[in-house]
Amino acid sequence: MGRQPLITINFAGTNFRLLTRLRQGLSAVVVLLVISAGILLWQANSYRMQSAALKKQVEEYSASIEKLRPAMQERQQLVKDLGDMSGLMESRRFSWTQLLTGIEAAFPSGVALTRLEFSTRSLAVALEGAAQSPEALSGLMIGLQKSRLFKNPQLKHQSMDKGNLSFNVAVTYQERLAAGTAPGAGRQPRD
Repeated sequence: MGRQPLITINFAGTNFRLLTRLRQGLSAVVVLLVISAGILLWQANSYRMQSAALKKQVEEYSASIEKLRPAMQERQQLVKDLGDMSGLMESRRFSWTQLLTGIEAAFPSGVALTRLEFSTRSLAVALEGAAQSPEALSGLMIGLQKSRLFKNPQLKHQSMDKGNLSFNVAVTYQERLAAGTAPGAGRQPRD
């Protein structure tokens, strides 16, 4: 019989080339991790510094806004006062005498006026009062319709209480027509 080869296994043998490559690979990974950690720390520090700078700017802007707040409130008050003064100037040019004379001319006997509201912007007139009879109230509506100073009279409300007929009428005043029909229409009224 011939000799068969013997199989030998060396359990104590070590592959040093593989271990060297493994150590080099692990060293490279550790170096990359250290570099990555350093970059992350640097970025975090940079973000923290930017955040602090932005916070300081926000505080400075807030402080400047607080300094400007009284000036802005003063400006708003001036604008409001100028608007009020403009309204006064506008009402100064308006002839209340012509309006009241026109209303008086349209009122028939038997009708009493208790309240008058007037809007200088829309020229809307609200009249409240009492009439002795439905005929007297009808006479008021006809008088307002026939007047050149008023347009679109509308009876908004009427009610009978203890023999008196109370009413609410809305009408639009035509200021330009009133100024044109008044004596001395070229002059500006001083009422």
